[in-house]
Amino acid sequence: MDYVVYNRFFDGSGLVMFSLVWYISTMQNIIVNKISKRYGQSVIFREVEAAVGAGVYGISGPNGSGKSTLMKCLAGLIRPDRGTLEWKVKDSSLETKELYSVLGYSAPYVRLYNDLSCTENLRLIAELSGEEPSQDVFDSLFEEIGLPDKADAWYGQLSSGQQQRMRLAAALIKDPPFLLLDEPGTNLDVAGFELIERIIKKGRHDGKTVIVASNETRELDLCDHIINITDFKKSRAESSHT
Repeated sequence: MDYVVYNRFFDGSGLVMFSLVWYISTMQNIIVNKISKRYGQSVIFREVEAAVGAGVYGISGPNGSGKSTLMKCLAGLIRPDRGTLEWKVKDSSLETKELYSVLGYSAPYVRLYNDLSCTENLRLIAELSGEEPSQDVFDSLFEEIGLPDKADAWYGQLSSGQQQRMRLAAALIKDPPFLLLDEPGTNLDVAGFELIERIIKKGRHDGKTVIVASNETRELDLCDHIINITDFKKSRAESSHT
């Protein structure tokens, strides 16, 4: 199924403009239909609209701008106040409860179990979605994230950087078509960024939908398309009178 995607941006006069950006033909999609979210009097975002298919998409914006809130909406973790989201795999729409098996999510606020080993944590995540990875899969994943000697270590005994690598592994263990990475470089060094780069490039190569929320230029440079969340703080009517 093909989708035409329009990008909303602001010209110098403050008017909201729309331009044709790309066509999408893909096995999986997230259709975002004018979603809005606010907490109390604070507008987090308004009327975000996009068709997100295979490829790498970035969500940019300063700290506290609402990137994580948008990511949670895209992952079905929270509901927007207005608008709708539709997730599709092979043209079949999914219920929110079905997302767990097809979506990998990594974020600094994702918590794994301190009293389980790294392997036990990953096995639990896989089993909850009906998967039973072989030992080779675990060995390969620990090698990929740079922790081949930590498979049997307690998660709670890892350093902050090692725990972040494990969060990335937790998002990858199911080999999901949707991969959402919120601030993936948190607590990671240069070698950690190289890991993120490999994950993103592999996701693109494998035809996955990869969404990266970040304010790091080097991470956003890996993306094919960028949504700047600050563009969705005002309604169209408000923007036209700015």
